[in-house]
Parts: sequence; C-alpha cells; structure tokens
Amino acid sequence: MKKLMHFLGCLLMMMVMAATVLPQAANAEFAERPVGFVVIDQDGDVNGTVYKSWRQVVKWAYHFPYYQIIDGGEPQKLVSEAVRTGAKLDKDSLAALAEKSKVDVLVVARVYELDEYMVTGFVFRDDDTYIKTSACADLFVYKKDGGKFLKKKLRERHLREMGNVDHPEETIKWELSKIVNTIEGRPIIGA
Repeated sequence: MKKLMHFLGCLLMMMVMAATVLPQAANAEFAERPVGFVVIDQDGDVNGTVYKSWRQVVKWAYHFPYYQIIDGGEPQKLVSEAVRTGAKLDKDSLAALAEKSKVDVLVVARVYELDEYMVTGFVFRDDDTYIKTSACADLFVYKKDGGKFLKKKLRERHLREMGNVDHPEETIKWELSKIVNTIEGRPIIGA
C-alpha cells in the first residue's frame, strides 16, 4: 500500500510539473488571406439561399486555414460604388478595388438576368408545357498573387420540357466554380 501511495504521489507531482512547464495553448500561425465575394444583383432575383450556394462554391476554392471569405463589408461597398459610377470591371479596376478593400482575392458575380418561368401552347404543338430559363451574368476573379485575372460572360437562355431544366442559379453556380478553380489551377468541380 505504501508503494502504491508513493507511486500516486510521484504521478501527481509529474502532472503538476507538466502543467506548469508545457504551454497551455498551441496556436498554429496561418496567414489568413482575405477573399472578397461580391454579388451585384441587377435583376432582383438573388435571395439568401442562392447567395449561400454561390458562396459555398467560392469557399471550396478559397477555404480555411489559408483564406477567409469576407461577406459584404468593404469589398461589396467599393465594387457596388464602382459599378454605380459606370466603371468598367477589368483587370486594372479589380486590382485597384482589391488593393483598396485589402483583399488578396476578389470574386465578383454581376447578375443581369436570373429567370425561370412556364410557357404553354405553342402553335405547332399540343398545349405542351415548357420551362424558359435565362441565366445572364458576368463573372470576374482577380488574384493579387501573380496578378491573375479571369472573366466569364455567361449568356444562356433555354426552352426545355418540364423535368429537363437546368435552373439558372445552378448554371451560374457551376460557372462560378469553373472560373475560381481554373484560376487556382485545380480540377473543375461539377464538370
């Protein structure tokens, strides 16, 4: 019994010494590089669910611990102001906006049209029902590291049978995925 008490006493003393000597918290130092994600909705059809879906695609390419996505804030304000004043979004203007808003990557989705509605009663057909979709947007990615810039003008309009429809918000989502993964040199997700 005496040996057991002596062993437990030594064990307790070692634990106390270890607790005072070892660091209390381990911090990994990652340089979180900010990513500005801006959606300019000129059609009025981008809601919170659509925004989150598109943000998730950007987050796949620019994820923790290396990047931190900034929603709204300074990038949104500066890009919106530039569009309102008629500035052309190109490599030089996005480089200036990224520098001004203090982000390493600036992803902009300027949505012109995001529509989906039913069409019935064609002249040569028997009152079939179709879905007409329109997905029109300009997608931009600027990365400060290396001065990389990509732009995609998306203009897709389709008339398809019900059940065979590509929803316009999904079309923009996967084009956004292509452009951010292309600029990062990664495989295309969803292709």
